[in-house]
Amino acid sequence: MTILLVDDELDYRLLIRTVLMSRGCDVVVAENGQEALEKVRGTHVDLVVTDVYMPIMDGIKMSRALRAMPEFATVPILYLSGYDDQHTLDAVKDARYEGFLRKGAPLEELVLWIDYLSTPAEKRPRSLPRGAQTRTSPRAREGSRTTTSFPIL
Repeated sequence: MTILLVDDELDYRLLIRTVLMSRGCDVVVAENGQEALEKVRGTHVDLVVTDVYMPIMDGIKMSRALRAMPEFATVPILYLSGYDDQHTLDAVKDARYEGFLRKGAPLEELVLWIDYLSTPAEKRPRSLPRGAQTRTSPRAREGSRTTTSFPIL
């Protein structure tokens, strides 16, 4: 399996790359969305794991650009971010993207998401990976009626 890993934080990128490679994955690494788009041209990718906020081109703009390419139209996208505020959740809460994992979550949860998203969509379990749960957004916890059913870890 080939995974595109995009993150501007070197230490986090190295950590996630090591985890993925230890599972036998080939990893294409980029530190921003623009670099990722350049690196994947002509490359088969099975899964995209990307940070949301990065300089030059963020993960959301990169994901939209990938989705516009026929070869990436159905490649699963997992967002990682140190932020889980309402703005971030609204930005990634879209049927075109498959999941969101908060940075700092146990690496086992990342592995569960990788396994879940690397399973063909029609064969995935109906429930999210173990450890994943649907929660209310931070704004909802502060008393607003706004909630999200998007999976957050």
